[in-house]
Amino acid sequence: MQIIQKYFSKIQECVRDFNLSIESIQLNPSTDLLYTYVINEQKKLFLNLLLSDTEEKIEHNTKELVHFSIEHDISYLFLFSELVTVARKLLGSLVEIEDFEHIGEINRFFTAHEDRITVLYLEKFLNQLIHKNELRLSHITLMPDKKFMVHYESHIKWVLDLIIYIKAHEFEDNYPELNPNLCEFGKWMNSTTTSYLLTSSHFKVIEKLHINLHDLAANVINYCKSRVTRPATLIHLMQRIDYYSLEIGNEIAFLNEIEEGAKDPLTHLLTRRLFNKIMLNMIDISKATGREFALMMCDLDHFKSINDTHGHGVGDVVLKHFSNILVQSLRKSDYIFRFGGEEFMALLPMTDKEEALALAQKICEITASQDLLVHDTYPPIRYTVSIGTVGILVDNSVATTQDTIDRYVAQVDEKLYLAKERGRNRAE
Repeated sequence: MQIIQKYFSKIQECVRDFNLSIESIQLNPSTDLLYTYVINEQKKLFLNLLLSDTEEKIEHNTKELVHFSIEHDISYLFLFSELVTVARKLLGSLVEIEDFEHIGEINRFFTAHEDRITVLYLEKFLNQLIHKNELRLSHITLMPDKKFMVHYESHIKWVLDLIIYIKAHEFEDNYPELNPNLCEFGKWMNSTTTSYLLTSSHFKVIEKLHINLHDLAANVINYCKSRVTRPATLIHLMQRIDYYSLEIGNEIAFLNEIEEGAKDPLTHLLTRRLFNKIMLNMIDISKATGREFALMMCDLDHFKSINDTHGHGVGDVVLKHFSNILVQSLRKSDYIFRFGGEEFMALLPMTDKEEALALAQKICEITASQDLLVHDTYPPIRYTVSIGTVGILVDNSVATTQDTIDRYVAQVDEKLYLAKERGRNRAE
């Protein structure tokens, strides 16, 4: 340390020459830290560390510098580049005056600082990542309607498992799923329930980010299991993983907005404007797999008389009641639309004509059997529904066009008309 102290003035000079004097417009630095103010404060802590003359001061000032940097989002790469630049500047100035006596000692001095900063930065950074992700989880938990965010929730839990694996430092085989198709988030992305999102640019971005994130995670696990890890490499990889994770969250939020805009405000079912997009996807899937899917069109019987007798407010209650029957009767992988007025359409993947017809008849029976209590002052209301169904099996000779969709809609509409003609409260 005594040898290094001889060069403290030169170190101070190198730091001063290297660092620009940044003027901040900070009005109240005690409460609102602008980034320029933060950088200036960080420079002071950096210089304090380099001029520390005891092991105790070095330990204390390293903690101060790293804690401040983490707290104010100063990247590890920034700290490292500062250290390297000052070291090079100092060594360069000594070479110029042909002072070679203590170059090895000076090099070890900066290397030791790098090692201490890196180890501590990784520890603090991983703790910060845990805190950030736990905060994200708590925000999602408080959401009244999570929609797609419930899948981002499973992704965050996966990220937390990865961080905990690194922090445990055991590096066994208990790491999180590395295959992007087999983690919970990946399973959702590859499920039939996301088929109508496949043409969304946001979905495609999520898919790419997710694959990149798992690729990085596989590198992290392999690097940890090699047991020759450098903390600097882990910091870099985990910073990229956190970046990708946050970007996935941003894109999921956009999808949530798309989903919200595609929902009927009364029944919270999908609106008709998404129907064509989902149908086009289902036609392509049927072509590729040779599997049938079905359409189910529902129309509430004598709905106009309900509105005329009880008013539109009661009519809205009936619509919401029937939409709940559909949601409870159908699978999560089925798509349910409010098609217009008292008309509803359901698109049933991997379902044949007989299965759709049996399900439709069951919905008719459930609807007709229920007393709907609208209000204490109203007598219970009973209503019925008529349903048309068609099974659709598409071969490669059929074009995936709007005309094809219109033809299938016309077919199921004809079946609905037939159910009405044959007495209502039935399925055809």
